Amino acid sequence: MKLIFDQFTLDTDIAELRRGTTAVALEPQVFDLLVFLIANRERVVSRDEIINAVWGGRFTSDSAVSTCVKSLRKALQDDGDQQRYIKTLRGRGFRFVADIIVDDSKVSKNSLRITPQLHQPIQEPSLLQHQATPGFQGKPSIIVLPFQDLLNNQQNSVVAEAMAHDLIQALSRLRWLRVIARSTAFQFRSPIPDFKKIGQQLNLRYALCGSIEADGKAQVISVELSDCETSEVIWAERFEAKPETLNEIRHHIIANVVSSLEIYIPLNEASQASLRSSDNLDAWANYHLGLRYMFRFTPTDNSRAAQYFSQAIKQDGQFARAYAGLSFTRFQDAFLRYDQDTNNAVADARKLAEQSVELDSLDPFTNYNMGRSFWLSGETEAGLGWLERSVALSPNFAQGHYSRAFCEVMQGQTRLALENTELSLYLSPLDPLLYGNYAIKSFAYLRQEDLPNAVYWAEKAASTPGAHFLIFMIAAATHALSGDNKKSQYWCARIKAHKPDANASHFFSAFPFIDDALKASLKTGLQRAHL
Repeated sequence: MKLIFDQFTLDTDIAELRRGTTAVALEPQVFDLLVFLIANRERVVSRDEIINAVWGGRFTSDSAVSTCVKSLRKALQDDGDQQRYIKTLRGRGFRFVADIIVDDSKVSKNSLRITPQLHQPIQEPSLLQHQATPGFQGKPSIIVLPFQDLLNNQQNSVVAEAMAHDLIQALSRLRWLRVIARSTAFQFRSPIPDFKKIGQQLNLRYALCGSIEADGKAQVISVELSDCETSEVIWAERFEAKPETLNEIRHHIIANVVSSLEIYIPLNEASQASLRSSDNLDAWANYHLGLRYMFRFTPTDNSRAAQYFSQAIKQDGQFARAYAGLSFTRFQDAFLRYDQDTNNAVADARKLAEQSVELDSLDPFTNYNMGRSFWLSGETEAGLGWLERSVALSPNFAQGHYSRAFCEVMQGQTRLALENTELSLYLSPLDPLLYGNYAIKSFAYLRQEDLPNAVYWAEKAASTPGAHFLIFMIAAATHALSGDNKKSQYWCARIKAHKPDANASHFFSAFPFIDDALKASLKTGLQRAHL
């Protein structure tokens, strides 16, 4: 269906707004707002109706609605003074006031009506329920379906309901993910859910479902994440528990699922975005591609990640996570000496982190990057508060726990550091920063004068994908302390291959040790390794 007003054409079949022949980039919520206003143009629509239609009834501030309206006016080259297309009636709401030509003789007037009951399992399509495609853009979205109790046990049925409910609450803390509310999700209860139909009806990409069944004396909880467009399983996991402990370990299962989704959904988003032309990438697609390259830890990939984040910011100047991602790349430039002007990289990392927090202070990722920016200036204690805030906002944020452990080991708090690395490893056993967790364990055991364990974890850290020359230096130093010169020299050769000018000053600049005993041990190890 094509809706024409002035020089604009809104094509709801392909979810596109054009000015003449030029496509106008719109974020999904801004597009949905335009469709909703046009469909209800004969009357004033309230903010509550907009929230229900565009945000699915989820909690949204008035400022978010105002920002969405402002973005739409900007795209239409309108403003709050002229109000050529969108009229504001203070205290009442908004109304679309331009004349519309409907380019589809078969479309009745009633078919343009969109009611606030957008997210209901009805059969008739509405304008907002445009079909998801492999090029689906915007913030990733997910529905958590009620788990199936295959044992037909009343107690397990309660746990199955609670499991889905807890997952919805936990996932809702992730600021980068749109989560369908329980009241809507549970209406799609079915033994064999039709993911493609659900995805089209609610305009979302992902579905999470699960079941509880018996396997001998144990009960098995199976969880699957599927792509609604392709119905392909992206990730699956199986948990076992004794019947009497099932309810008790529920929170452990929730933590594992949430942390896994934080890895697998962005990976899938990046894969989908890589299949599209760069001209067709929106801010979220560019952001996810940036994440893909950011964790490869090479100068070239880090620079490429920065380009994607910068493009996302150009497309959406209020995109907090893109600023945080760009801060992460500048952190790498300083930490790994990719940029010869280290001071400038340090300043950029802090400034960009501050901008991200200003835009969204409740996002764990923005707080995380703010905390990490203090490492570069040797202020680990100041950064710790931001890192603690990141895990308070999202208790399952593995990288937040890892970064807390880093600050703690720098201060010689080995017990806390080991506890937080264990928690990080439990939450995200395949994390891109896995080598960092192992390195912290090596530091902690070295401080406890447990040299065999320090060597073991340093070797494991250096052998883990993604490890960089600073991690190799830990392995070289601990092997030298243990008297294994052959192993130490092996890692020295790896260091020189990656960074020929690497030395102890680089190491202690990157790792701002406050604990003198740990720093002295590592200094001795690096001297023995001739670094």
